[in-house]
Amino acid sequence: MAKQDPAVIAAQNRHKIEKDKRRKHYHDLQVQGTNNSSIVSKRSVEKIYNPIMEPESKEWFKHFVPKAKRRSPAINRGYWIRMESIKQMIFRILEQYSHVRVINLGCGFDPLPFQLLAEKYEKFEFFDFDYPELVQRKMGMIKESPEIIDVIGELLDVPDMKDLGVFMATKSYKLIGCDLKNTTKYKQQITQLCKGDGASIFIAEVSLAYMKPEHANPVVEILSELPNSHFLVLEQIMPSGEDHFFAQKMLYHFDHLRSPLQCVQEYSTKDKQRKRFQQYYPNVTVVDMFESWQQLVLEAKKKMIDRVEHFDEWEEFIVFCQHYVVIHATNSKNTILVESTDDIIENLSLESTPQFSMTLVENEKPLELKFPAACASSNGVHVHGGMWQTRNDVLLRLQEAEFSPIEVEERPQARMCHTLTSLQDGRLLLVGGRTRPGTVLDDVWILNENEQLWTQLSTLDDLDLTRHSAVALSPGCVLLFSNGRFVLLTVDAHNTLTTSTLVTTDVVPNVKSCGLSYDPETKTGYIVGGVSNAIAPSINDTIFKFSVDLDTKTISLKTVCNSKQTARIGCVTHIINGKLYIIGGIGQTLTDQNTTVLVMNTFSKKIQGVRISDEIWKTYPALVGFQLAGSTLVGGGAVCYSFGSVYNPTYHVEFT
Repeated sequence: MAKQDPAVIAAQNRHKIEKDKRRKHYHDLQVQGTNNSSIVSKRSVEKIYNPIMEPESKEWFKHFVPKAKRRSPAINRGYWIRMESIKQMIFRILEQYSHVRVINLGCGFDPLPFQLLAEKYEKFEFFDFDYPELVQRKMGMIKESPEIIDVIGELLDVPDMKDLGVFMATKSYKLIGCDLKNTTKYKQQITQLCKGDGASIFIAEVSLAYMKPEHANPVVEILSELPNSHFLVLEQIMPSGEDHFFAQKMLYHFDHLRSPLQCVQEYSTKDKQRKRFQQYYPNVTVVDMFESWQQLVLEAKKKMIDRVEHFDEWEEFIVFCQHYVVIHATNSKNTILVESTDDIIENLSLESTPQFSMTLVENEKPLELKFPAACASSNGVHVHGGMWQTRNDVLLRLQEAEFSPIEVEERPQARMCHTLTSLQDGRLLLVGGRTRPGTVLDDVWILNENEQLWTQLSTLDDLDLTRHSAVALSPGCVLLFSNGRFVLLTVDAHNTLTTSTLVTTDVVPNVKSCGLSYDPETKTGYIVGGVSNAIAPSINDTIFKFSVDLDTKTISLKTVCNSKQTARIGCVTHIINGKLYIIGGIGQTLTDQNTTVLVMNTFSKKIQGVRISDEIWKTYPALVGFQLAGSTLVGGGAVCYSFGSVYNPTYHVEFT
């Protein structure tokens, strides 16, 4: 083998080193870029939430994002709980010490130090760490703001701190340039700057997520060696795997930004995150953000939040929260801030011989529609309304795998969260729904399928007709259920509507967005899931069985069983051959490939999971805001936080 020229080898090595430097610099810039989107969303929260939640507090994000852009209610609430979770954990730690250092690793343009210092929390000393380039920009913004300078105090001349990367220093605030992957320099900065009595609270709000585990974990280890160290981490997880629709959208989002999540594959569940931090800290608690919402946000504050803006996006909020964890790791004793919970709240066996299957319906133009109303009739599957980019008033018919609009003149206005039920005689009954959150409709319409003609009937007063449920009992007769009330709707041949409130002798669940099904052969039906107390919210985990006596206009209920797995908002149900199928919805626990579909034996009351095939699971079913129309799962989808929207494909289902 010919001997290579040492000069050529040196040149190749220099080229590789420069290439690696450019690649690292590019990655660092992309990670810094994620701060821009985040800070705009946090500014939206500040602008909308502060006047009600913290009317005495000044606006601090405005110094870094002068022009506020309003985000959707789901994104606003998501960012609010993200910020509030960290803040509440800090306050709970603060109660135990006379002095606390708060070190934000990857601070971005977060103004938390200025907010708390302005509120006279004198126990605090703040240290903001981030990439030197970003810190340089932040320092310039701070110096241009007299308000911030006023709260952080007089700038100190600290030449001895320059070697530690300190760009700016006051008695209560330090701004430090740092690359966390340079562990030698980082350890020197931490140990030199964080001296003294009291506690050190380290915050990593997704900043570790962009680092590979071999780089992120040494950061954790170094912090665990300091006395009274508290590490608060907010990070993404994928408890149902990367093929869950939210996880898939989340991964795509960060990959598209060229700042991929580096730790989420390795530490994809609460349990894996707990074990990760237990390698370094003796005391570790891990909760997802929905559990944080339940444990850290008091009822009084939830009521205040409900006044901020009308909110009807619980499914989207919950599934987002279930993909983020809040971790508290500490070497301090007796410091439990929240109660950890297991990943799996209830073990279910799988149905050994599944009698349920899903097949993808290949549409040339897929239906992108959330919360429509739909039903099946002899003329095909009809879909009305729902939410695309805006609410719509279009009536669609699915025939031969394609959706086509039905042209009609007078028609119901655009809406979502309503019902469409076949009267089993060539007519469809449309009831209620809403326009924007908080604006509920009470109108009733009949569609004559043959004439393709809508006729408006009388309105239904005193009923909250959004997210209600309806089933046909017999031709021309529909049972409506909403907020604990059963109402019988009868429409005669002349389109005259008669309503009767059914009398119940039992306690009726006061829920909406439940699964409601009825078996005309046995004259019994079931109520599954649903939500009550829309402020909390409370998710029903009891399955109820009911029977209707049309002669006496009474209805009787009894409890079948309780199961955390059936505590869902927006599931659909179907009864066949002594089995109750429960499909989709969002609940207390995140569903996965084995639990998205459940089946209950109506005789033994045993509940089992029904595994969705790998082929179908990889089409990312988003069974939220969807409908079961005959044997077709139609519509559905969700806004996945700030990552964008996903829509549920159309599926044909078989119950054998």
